[in-house]
Amino acid sequence: MKKAFLNFLTAIFCLLFLVVPMVPDVQVYRYKLMVLEIVGYLLFITFLIYVILENKIFYRDSQFLKFLLLFLFYIFVRFILSNDKFIALNEFKRWFISGWLFFAISLIDKQKHKLLINFFIFGSFISIFYGFLQHYGDIKIDRWIIQVPKLDRVMSMFGNPIFFAVHIINVLPIVFGMFLVSKKIKFIYFLLFLISLPTLYYTKTRAAFLGLLVSSIFFVYKISKSKRKFIYLISLFLLFLFFGYFTKDVWLRQQAHILIWRDSLNMWLSKPVFGFGLGRFHIDFVNFASEKLRSILPERNFIINDAHNEYIQLLVENGIIGFCLFIIMMFTFFKETLKYIKKLEELKASETKIVLTSLLSGCVAVLVQNFFSVDLRFIISNIYLFLTTGFITGSVSEIKEKSLIFKSSIAKVFGIVLILFLSGVLSFSIKDKTISFLSLAHFSSNGLKFKIDDAGYGLLQYIIRPYLAVYKLQKEKDFFDEKILDTAKTLEELEEIRKKFPNKSIIYERIAWIYAKEKKFDKAIENYVKAINLNPNSFGVYNNLGNIMFLLNNIDEAIKLYKKSIELNPKQIDARVNLGIAYYFKGKIDLAAEQFNEVLKLDPNNEKAITYIKKMRE
Repeated sequence: MKKAFLNFLTAIFCLLFLVVPMVPDVQVYRYKLMVLEIVGYLLFITFLIYVILENKIFYRDSQFLKFLLLFLFYIFVRFILSNDKFIALNEFKRWFISGWLFFAISLIDKQKHKLLINFFIFGSFISIFYGFLQHYGDIKIDRWIIQVPKLDRVMSMFGNPIFFAVHIINVLPIVFGMFLVSKKIKFIYFLLFLISLPTLYYTKTRAAFLGLLVSSIFFVYKISKSKRKFIYLISLFLLFLFFGYFTKDVWLRQQAHILIWRDSLNMWLSKPVFGFGLGRFHIDFVNFASEKLRSILPERNFIINDAHNEYIQLLVENGIIGFCLFIIMMFTFFKETLKYIKKLEELKASETKIVLTSLLSGCVAVLVQNFFSVDLRFIISNIYLFLTTGFITGSVSEIKEKSLIFKSSIAKVFGIVLILFLSGVLSFSIKDKTISFLSLAHFSSNGLKFKIDDAGYGLLQYIIRPYLAVYKLQKEKDFFDEKILDTAKTLEELEEIRKKFPNKSIIYERIAWIYAKEKKFDKAIENYVKAINLNPNSFGVYNNLGNIMFLLNNIDEAIKLYKKSIELNPKQIDARVNLGIAYYFKGKIDLAAEQFNEVLKLDPNNEKAITYIKKMRE
């Protein structure tokens, strides 16, 4: 059964490596991440059920794994203690998905690594080649045109040139390593390498150029013989200087990184031990941004949602404890791997040494790039880094097994049922009085219904809730889309009622609502003001009037009206959502987050609050 499970794992990872790079990644929608999350989730549940049935767990006997588990435990505790769980959720997911997929791929026998690496390379190359084409735009072949968007900075299907660049430099050293050891398809690897280099240049990502340089130096230093090593390193350095001279326009691009780093470190010093909490950098940084930085990047026009340095941001959000745990974890990984590579040198296993060194160089490239950006917060990059470390750990350490407590059939059944409910495969909604299977099939007293819904509380529901929120919000009709059948007649009838009851605020409110629908905002404002004069406690009118002010771009006045509405009814959700959106457009991210968190306390499935929290981060 173990062999069958590992074959299943291998097949799923091969498919992932082939498909994921070409799944489009769009801000907020995040299809690429959704695929990885759902597949990772299904693998996780399958593994847990397998472990219970076999009554034993197997894992790699690795020091890196032990420190990774310690780091993940710290992240888990921070998430549980967080007051803003939805804001912390993205960081929580980043580390746990990456950690799980590392663990899963490390279990696969090293004999199958060549197959997996080839799927990794060729799947990545499909997206790299598409990025290469983006530099040139539409491709004409005779009378046929292949439509490709022409971009100044290519990004393939990664939604951002920086995220695309970090993927390229992760895979480039691996391609070169496979070129060196390959006997049958050496030319293909060489061709992939040659196309990948200009594609990386077309991303115009300086941090990636530096990451590739450092990883190349590392690779040459570890692989070359002592007599030639110095010549290769000097040649590599001169080549990079030559490249730097001819791309000086890219290097001279201003981005205020130094100021952001300085202000971020000042931010960390205010909470040095535990930091500000998972995912909170973009919310709290606004309070620490210096006047000089604000003059360059005004908060109304720019949201500084990261520190442009993964390690500084890790320090700010997780404190010195989380930062040290991460550094120790990565140090252990490199120490363990380099020790094994030295052993390979003694055994003269040059081919394995080259492949392992190329994988390690891919990790070096990603980690160096993240001195100047936070690509690992783009969860895809973090996952691919940990998949690469998983290949290495699967090669340098042995499998160990431990027996568990599920000996009897009753214990196995109980364990599986518990897993199914905790994971959300089976979920129960008290509010809707339904039992759901995989959030697709829903059983209630009204029968069986099939639809995608996040009813209930389990791991699956946490995964799909943000995506469903965006989808539902996209499908929601706009206020102006729904037209009144006969506006003139309706207004005429309301005017007649108003004459009979001139002191009824609800009539003026209704008249104003109709004028707002027709975008006759002057008339709408006039009637909303009359409604307020007649009933100063009408919280809904303040909210509606605020919406008109927001549409007229008078955001400051809209904020005052939303606040008044909330003052009259603190549990009113609409006004809180609208106030959060107004703060978002003013660049007041901390105040916006505060309102959206309050909304989610009142309504945990509120689509607008969930979507805007995603927007603030991305």
